[in-house]
Amino acid sequence: MTDSRLKILMTDPHVRGGGQVRYVANLARELTSAGHHVTIGCKPGSVLLDCAREAGCSAQATFTLRGGLRLRSWNRDLAAVKKFICDEKPDLIHANGSQDHWVCALANRLMGRPVCLVRTRHNTYPVGRHFPNRVLNRRWTDFQIVVCDVVRRDLARHPAFDPERMCSIHNGVDAEQFKPDPEARHRARAEFGYTNKHLVCGIAARLVPAKGHEYLFRAVALLRDEMPQLRVLVLGQGDLDDALRRLAQDCGINAIVQFAGFRGDMAYCVQALDIGIQPSVDCDTSSFSLKEQMAAEKPVIASDYGGLTEIVTDGIEGFVIPAGTVAPLAEAMRILAANPDRRAQMGRDGRQRVLREFTIQVFARRTVEAYRRALVFHRNRELP
Repeated sequence: MTDSRLKILMTDPHVRGGGQVRYVANLARELTSAGHHVTIGCKPGSVLLDCAREAGCSAQATFTLRGGLRLRSWNRDLAAVKKFICDEKPDLIHANGSQDHWVCALANRLMGRPVCLVRTRHNTYPVGRHFPNRVLNRRWTDFQIVVCDVVRRDLARHPAFDPERMCSIHNGVDAEQFKPDPEARHRARAEFGYTNKHLVCGIAARLVPAKGHEYLFRAVALLRDEMPQLRVLVLGQGDLDDALRRLAQDCGINAIVQFAGFRGDMAYCVQALDIGIQPSVDCDTSSFSLKEQMAAEKPVIASDYGGLTEIVTDGIEGFVIPAGTVAPLAEAMRILAANPDRRAQMGRDGRQRVLREFTIQVFARRTVEAYRRALVFHRNRELP
C-alpha cells in the first residue's frame, strides 16, 4: 500500500439479492467513489455482477463457493484466490460469508498470509466452538466486523474469537434517496389504492418466519373493528407467501392487507406508509428497511430482537415491543394511530438518527477505519 487508497477483494457467496448483498453493493460503491480499488469476488450469474457495474468497480465471477467437502470446487476456488493475490496484490480481503471466508483464509494461509483478512458477521446464527473455527477466526483472520453490538458482545465471549480484533458497524442506507417526498407519497398511495383517510402500516421484508409477519397480522386482527381506516402494505416475497395469504384470510383481514411482492423501487414505495413495522423474531441484526423507513420520516415499531433496539429508541423514533408478541404490537399501533403529531415528531427524530449514525457515508467511513485497524494487526502479528 503506497498511499491512503486501498486495493480490496470483497467476496460474497450469494447469487440472489438480500441484506448481505446490499451491504456488499453499498460498500463497494461508496469505497469506489472514495478512490479505493474494489473487486467483488462472486459466483457466475450473481446479482453482484450488476452491482459491480453500477458501483463502477471490478468483478471476478470465477468462484464456485459451494458448501461442504467438494474437493473440485475447493481446488478451483483456492486457485482463483491465490491467482488474484499474486496478480493483483490486494491490501485486504473482505469476506462476507462462510464459504468465501474459509476459501480465502486457507488460500491466504497456504501462501504465508501475505494479505490482511477481514470477515463481516451479518446475522445471529451461532458459531461452532470447535477447533477448526478457532483456527479460522483467531489465527487466519485478522479482524472481524459485526453489524450490531448485541452479536459482537456474544462473539467477544466466544472461544473462537479475539474481542480485541473485533468491532461493530451498522449497515448504512441512502438517506438522500429515502428523504420525504410529498409528491411521490401522493403517487404511491394512489397506486396502492389508499386515500388520505387511510392509516397505512407497512412491512418490508422477506416472507419468512424470522420477520414476524404472523404477529403483525394477528395484531391487525385485534384492531380491525376499532380502526376501519387501517391498511397493511406487505412488501417482499418469500416461502411464506401462500401461508400468509391464508393467515390473512383466517384472521378476517384479507380485505385490508395488500401483498405487493418484490419491488425494486423501495424509496418510492416507502413514501406511501404512515407507520413502518419490523416485528422480527430471528436473524435480524442491522435492518436496512427499518433505517430506510426512518430516513423517510416514518415512525417505526420494532421488536426487541437482535440489533433492532440499537436502531430505534423506545418512545423516541418509534416503539420497541417484545419479540413474538401480539398485544403490545397492537397497542403501539393504536397509540400511533391516535396521535398524528407524535407520529410526525417520531418521524423527524428517526430521520435525524439516520443522518447521524446510519448513512452509507458513515458506514463506509467506519469500515475503512476498521480496515486500517486490521492492517495494523496484520503487520504486527507473527505467523502461527
